[in-house]
Amino acid sequence: MTLVLTLILFLSASLLLLDLYTTVKNAQVALQQVYAKTQALYVFRSALPLALAILRTDDPSVDHLGERWAYPLSFKTERGELTLTIYDEDRFINLNTAGEHQELFKHLFSSLRIEQEYLDRLLLWIGKKEGSFESQYPIKRAPLHSKEELLYVGFKPEDLQGKTLGENFYPGLWSLTTTFSSGRVNLNTAPLHVLTSLDRAMDYTLASKIVERRARQPFRKPEDLVMVEGFTLDMLYRMRNYVDTKSRFFHVVMDLRSGGYSLSFSAIYDRQEGRFVYKKIQ
Repeated sequence: MTLVLTLILFLSASLLLLDLYTTVKNAQVALQQVYAKTQALYVFRSALPLALAILRTDDPSVDHLGERWAYPLSFKTERGELTLTIYDEDRFINLNTAGEHQELFKHLFSSLRIEQEYLDRLLLWIGKKEGSFESQYPIKRAPLHSKEELLYVGFKPEDLQGKTLGENFYPGLWSLTTTFSSGRVNLNTAPLHVLTSLDRAMDYTLASKIVERRARQPFRKPEDLVMVEGFTLDMLYRMRNYVDTKSRFFHVVMDLRSGGYSLSFSAIYDRQEGRFVYKKIQ
């Protein structure tokens, strides 16, 4: 009996010690994570002026993928290796302009093989159409703050992430859209699938010609599109209100690798206003 009691006490003490060790270990890991995040914040704040300086010293009349901001930078700091990448956010289609550019969005949804009823849902969600639809969430009736909100609108995951139908792949809305932009798509930076969504007469062949042309010589103004074989004045007329060759919003991303940790800073910069409209560290 005494032996059994001693064994029980020993096991209980062992479990308490193990629990204490686990608690201490978790606390140490948490402190290390807090320390790493604090150090990363210091690095990000120190590097941010460099990103802004790059954006402020480019060509003031046009933005294209041959400029300095379009090339990632990697360098070592005393707290780890830092990678700085700047993206043109105006290369995407702004979801909050669906009300003003419904023809553009009709073609976008059609080209991505997304049912048109979801465009109606989007318009209702952002307050650009009267009515309602069945949803487990209250309809917002205000602009989207992030494109992830499309999940609340009820879009199918494959329509947001991309899908394959037959032998063809159709990218998802998340890869082609934004909620932070001027509302005009930069013809010099837009991905191929964004270009094909800009007009009903824009196929992959014509969009590829635009990409080839801008690689040799960036478009200085939207009217320069007529110099691309196959592009018509009718297309330019239909696209005139939502294309440009100059960008206003830029996405600044900094990744820091230090020891066993990796942290990322993401921000959207409004170059016209000279301020950040979004910041996130993770």
